[in-house]
Amino acid sequence: MSKAPTIMLVKNRALGDSIMGLSAVQYLKLLYPQSNIIYAVPQWIAPLYGEVSTASDKIYPLRLATFKDILKLFKDIKELKVDHIHEMHQSGRGSKIFKLISFLSGIPYTAHNHHLKTDTQVVDQGQIKPLIQRDLDGVYSFLGNGERPNYLDYSPKMDPVLKLEKIPLIIMGVVATRKTKMWPLENYLKLAILIQTKFSQHKIVIPLSKSEDDKKIKEELYRLGLPENVSIVEWNLSYLPAAFSQADFYIGNDTGLKHLAVAVGIKTYTFFGPEPANEWHPYDFKIHPYFYLEGLTCRTRTHHYCGLSVCDLSEGYMQCLTHFKPEIVFSEIEKEFK
Repeated sequence: MSKAPTIMLVKNRALGDSIMGLSAVQYLKLLYPQSNIIYAVPQWIAPLYGEVSTASDKIYPLRLATFKDILKLFKDIKELKVDHIHEMHQSGRGSKIFKLISFLSGIPYTAHNHHLKTDTQVVDQGQIKPLIQRDLDGVYSFLGNGERPNYLDYSPKMDPVLKLEKIPLIIMGVVATRKTKMWPLENYLKLAILIQTKFSQHKIVIPLSKSEDDKKIKEELYRLGLPENVSIVEWNLSYLPAAFSQADFYIGNDTGLKHLAVAVGIKTYTFFGPEPANEWHPYDFKIHPYFYLEGLTCRTRTHHYCGLSVCDLSEGYMQCLTHFKPEIVFSEIEKEFK
């Protein structure tokens, strides 16, 4: 590859996945400092990157819903003079579309699909490993050289344009993609009361979107009764990085907000229930601790993780998360106030 190529890295996944993908962008920029890196993320996520600096030179809002969208993507890729397209965490639809674009344009297309069990050019294909390592290995296999990158050396970074002063603020991430990943809402409020009792100067915010699921969560939180030190906020995506950067730390479920907190440089405490932390938490445990109950047989009945949206246990319901009582959690995070 030439020393100054234009490379489009694609991460057509959820918000947290797109943030983790920044690690591969950083690695590629280190390999080719003069390169022009275009980072393609889902169109709805693109505003998150509107007011931040990253290792990419351009954020491309990706939409593949209609033929018109695909035609626009083809034209844009030609106009941007892309030399290589690499898709991380490859999706079935993305594979078909980018292969077609590659065939019509002659632009090389590579990808890493970590679900494949067959041998590919990607090092350690199909092995279970931290998600950022998967991204790095995919890029390394097709575009890298020299020493294989380690995920702990490439934590994702986002530098907000808007610089906000640090304040005594804690962010609670109560949302998740499914119920089995959610620490009980009442536990968050009990934890907030414990914080208020000993550290009254700290305010707590719970970011929620305007989605129907988040509206239900909001209603339930109000029904349970919000402590005086807790506020529910609906921050725009573009404001989230700056808002997060002013906080002391994040505590919450394993969700996109957690990865955002990591990327803007604040400490995180994460609750892991159905999924293994070593795969979905590709960060240094000393900097970003987590709560995870080892050795649960219910978690590995069908896969190496539990994929259920709702826990099906009558005895031990949601034991993976309910094991961690607010008092246990408070004893762990209390040192952050000292």
